[in-house]
Amino acid sequence: MNFLKLNGTDDIPEVMIDSDLSVFIIRGNSTPEDAISVYKPIVDWLSDKDCQLDNCRCEFFFRYLSSASHHFVFDILRQLDFMYIRGHQLSIIWKYEEIDEDMLRLGMDFSSILQIHFDFQAIK
Repeated sequence: MNFLKLNGTDDIPEVMIDSDLSVFIIRGNSTPEDAISVYKPIVDWLSDKDCQLDNCRCEFFFRYLSSASHHFVFDILRQLDFMYIRGHQLSIIWKYEEIDEDMLRLGMDFSSILQIHFDFQAIK
């Protein structure tokens, strides 16, 4: 599978992943009632042995991230980290609202655990 798209709502982030175009974007609010149904398809897509995602800057931008979503976002980042360690050219762009120090701190915490490179970008 080369493409995964999930439409965002008020509670679910928009997801656009296309390995042919080197696009990986997850953005929006993440407060789903069932985080497994939102994030499992992404983890499964990345875990597929045929996943060809490469030469990609993977963008994450959450306005709000529930504690249930934290676990799954880390699973996604960990899967990207495994791919990076295996030689895929990947990096993370962690975007956060300029006034949201908690979201910046969360990204920094994730980056301190993983080997993949993080760029932090404040959004006004």
